[in-house]
Amino acid sequence: MTILDEKMAKELLNNGRNHVVIPDFVTEIGDYAFEDCEELTSVVIPNSVRKIGKGAFRWCDHLISVVIPNSVEKIEYGAFDCCAQLKSVIIPDSVTEIGENVFHCCFELTSITVDKNNPRYDSREDCNAIIETATNTLIQGCSNTIIPDTVTTIGNNAFENCDMTSVVIPNSVTKIEDYAFFCCQDLISITIPDSVTQIGKAVFCGCPKISEESKKRLKELGYDFDGD
Repeated sequence: MTILDEKMAKELLNNGRNHVVIPDFVTEIGDYAFEDCEELTSVVIPNSVRKIGKGAFRWCDHLISVVIPNSVEKIEYGAFDCCAQLKSVIIPDSVTEIGENVFHCCFELTSITVDKNNPRYDSREDCNAIIETATNTLIQGCSNTIIPDTVTTIGNNAFENCDMTSVVIPNSVTKIEDYAFFCCQDLISITIPDSVTQIGKAVFCGCPKISEESKKRLKELGYDFDGD
């Protein structure tokens, strides 16, 4: 097993400047390996890699393109956190574990696709989101997500910092977990059904543009804006 660490990452960057091709003997991209590599715009991950570690590409502000190969089984917490220019991502069928906040603060992310053969996750109905199939929990959305009417839970931080002005939550949803829409600063309109019986902590905290009508509706469901 060969883990690509920060030292190897710097050597690859020195050779490739803004474009990196990871050698095919690497089996794991280590924790924070490419963290804060602002010059990195694209990376090629070989089929030998099985794990992308915590914060591996965190704060790679100019990373636009990355292809996750059909060998990766695990993407850990915050792997692509704050990749502000990352526009699209495809999750292959090999991935069976995705940590929280993997695509947190990816402001330009507009397209999320999960391979239809993935046994654990899906992006049903071309919804532009990652859904945990067994629990029907939406764990990662983006500005273009349409929440399917088979989703029952919107997970922790699922839409945090997304560039969205409105959201329609379907009647199938019963639970919205902590920080689900945290800091969606342009969010104005929220359509939320009576089926929602649990709303977590600070779900709409940092959303200063929410309309009075939406606030009234949320208060009817027991959401406490003052508590945020």
